[in-house]
Amino acid sequence: MRHHLPSHLRLRPASATGLAVSLLLLNPAWGQSGPAEKTLSAVQVSDRTAAPTADVTGFGDVPAREVPISTTVIDRAELDRLGARRLADLTQLDASVTDGYNAPGYWDTLNIRGYTLNQNYNYRREGLPISAETVIPLDNKERIEILKGTSGLQAGTSSPGGLVNYVVKRPTETPLRQVTLSTGERGSRLLALDLGGRSDNKVLGYRLNIAHEDMRPLINNTNGHRDLFAFAGDARLSRDTLLSAELEWSQQTQASVPGQSLLGNQLPSAGDPNINLNNQPWSKPNEFRGLTGSIKLDQAINSQWSWQAVYGAQRLKTNDRLAYPFGCYDAASGAYYADRYCPSSATGKAGVGLADIYQFESNNERRRQQALQWRLQGNTVVAGIPHQVSTGLLRSVLNNRLDFQADGSAAVGQATTDGLTVIPAPNPPLAFNSPNTNRDEYNTELFVQDVARWTPRLSSWMGLRHTRLDRHSVQNTGARETRYRQSFTSPWLGLSYDLGQQMSVYGSWGRGVESSVVPNRAYYANAGTGIPAAESTQKEVGLKHASADLSWQLAYFDIRRPALYESQITNATQVAQLCPSSLSDCRSQTFSGDAHHRGLEASASSTLGPWRLNGSALLLRAVRNSPDATLNGLAPTNVPKQVLRAHAEYRIAQVPGLSVGGGLTHEGSRKVVSTSSEQIDLPAWTRFDAQLRLLQKQGEAGSTVWQLSIDNLFNRRYWRESPTSYGHVYLYPGAARNWRLTMKTSF
Repeated sequence: MRHHLPSHLRLRPASATGLAVSLLLLNPAWGQSGPAEKTLSAVQVSDRTAAPTADVTGFGDVPAREVPISTTVIDRAELDRLGARRLADLTQLDASVTDGYNAPGYWDTLNIRGYTLNQNYNYRREGLPISAETVIPLDNKERIEILKGTSGLQAGTSSPGGLVNYVVKRPTETPLRQVTLSTGERGSRLLALDLGGRSDNKVLGYRLNIAHEDMRPLINNTNGHRDLFAFAGDARLSRDTLLSAELEWSQQTQASVPGQSLLGNQLPSAGDPNINLNNQPWSKPNEFRGLTGSIKLDQAINSQWSWQAVYGAQRLKTNDRLAYPFGCYDAASGAYYADRYCPSSATGKAGVGLADIYQFESNNERRRQQALQWRLQGNTVVAGIPHQVSTGLLRSVLNNRLDFQADGSAAVGQATTDGLTVIPAPNPPLAFNSPNTNRDEYNTELFVQDVARWTPRLSSWMGLRHTRLDRHSVQNTGARETRYRQSFTSPWLGLSYDLGQQMSVYGSWGRGVESSVVPNRAYYANAGTGIPAAESTQKEVGLKHASADLSWQLAYFDIRRPALYESQITNATQVAQLCPSSLSDCRSQTFSGDAHHRGLEASASSTLGPWRLNGSALLLRAVRNSPDATLNGLAPTNVPKQVLRAHAEYRIAQVPGLSVGGGLTHEGSRKVVSTSSEQIDLPAWTRFDAQLRLLQKQGEAGSTVWQLSIDNLFNRRYWRESPTSYGHVYLYPGAARNWRLTMKTSF
């Protein structure tokens, strides 16, 4: 029998909406006829203004230069220059952000400071937790904020790499009318509409974004399309009361691309990047649909204090389908390659291996996330010391419901890695009888943050978040049920000193927490049990500078993250007691040892006359510390040792509005396989991009921007990343050279 929380503990949309309405009705400011003591600042949004703060830190409207946390804010103008369509595109902008497992046609996974972000716990939208197990459109996003490092203070339970926060476009103070048209090399085309403004009395505001894109990538058999409808509105109910809401609907249909792999013990040369092994006549595209929104009430209490209540909900539906290669049985030699493909000797073709092909289909996957947060913030003086204080409560609920899936235990055939093999459709078709796992999570988080200004230059920063979680999972057959509850507290401390000349130095220490449950498999002695919460720690010191024409930051970080460790149980008596159904393979899983990442990261941006320059760099040393001598000291896979990003744009004075630009992306070598018996490296690679932009003014407010972008200008062939998924090594090539022409007009 499934267990459920009592109904009074569940978070429901109706109750959250009712709370917001109640707060409005109880607001004493509605009865005031005179001016309020504090007014809410007007929301002014345009694609020409960068965000002065990073909301993802949780410290409110404090300038990012002052906060002792490493952040990157990518505003709308930068997203447009990049032509970003998906989160993975942002790896071109920040050296600390790299690919984690970014298959075309699938959701995006990022690594930050060498740690892979968790799709369920490391992503935010408007500051509230969301699931990133979907395709998230960028057309209606005003900016994307990236916090680098441990985030226990901001997120409770999360991977120590960092956080990504999506901030949606909001109503503009002046009328906004924009149309964007874009076309690409094989006929890809995008049409997007962006409208914003306010009513004549400035009380009501609106923002509407509509987009449709027909995708025609160079990669074989990956055509698709996507649509977006997003609306944001607000109402200035009084001088100190602002009610805002936004809603986003999106859908995308596109086939995904499985990776290449090692051929036996050889790293193949990076050949045609347009090969798609998911190209069988019975292959089906992935389908992603999402409905996400939030409602927020901001209330000024007086000149020093205000509170905010916000409710957010997310509804995702996914059809996940793939003809995927996994391992290979070499009939000629009798060898089975579990984590890679057969060598070229299995095909007799140079550089062409062989892979077992499986059919996977999981339809009607439903993921629902809700979150309700209340926050009080303000300024006070204690013993003569000014404090900026923020405290609040977050309640979030995650419910995943997954139907039976078709996932045959036997391969439906074998295919050569050149993508030329045609495999007949399985006959009879695979049945949808493979069980899936449903999940429920209930989190309650209480947090407090404080900034104390000891002198005009010296400030201390403190934060504390207490998390109580209740997690439950069970297969849709009713089998393999697990449930565990945990409580933990995540502290964070920082100190900053203003050096003058708009420069500051800082140091910080913080703790992040992750929780895990042992897979409910017969070969685990502790199957289905919760593992004690794993505490990551980070130390960081840095320098920051920000002025009108130059900003830069330099940081050194040291992060230790507990590592999952599996040990074999060999005592016959213990095996019989603990693994009676798996006598030949009995193991235990727990946290032991750690993944230790130390690095130096730097970034800078500047405007020098006609030049616009920005860049970032990362030097990273990542190793595994383990009680197993065969693992101790080894580097993790898919983590580059050094990364460099650089961009430059030059305005040509002889042609008003014309500028030419270029970008360089370099990633150092990384491990594809890292064991005591085998070491295989992915070579370093460098790519150049180019842009040509022309700005045409039309009257006082109107303008048209033409932009020609060429990615991978020299058509380099290289392996972009080497993720490991379900114990299998994959290789993803860099995209071939392609161009894109975009026109964005405002009227």
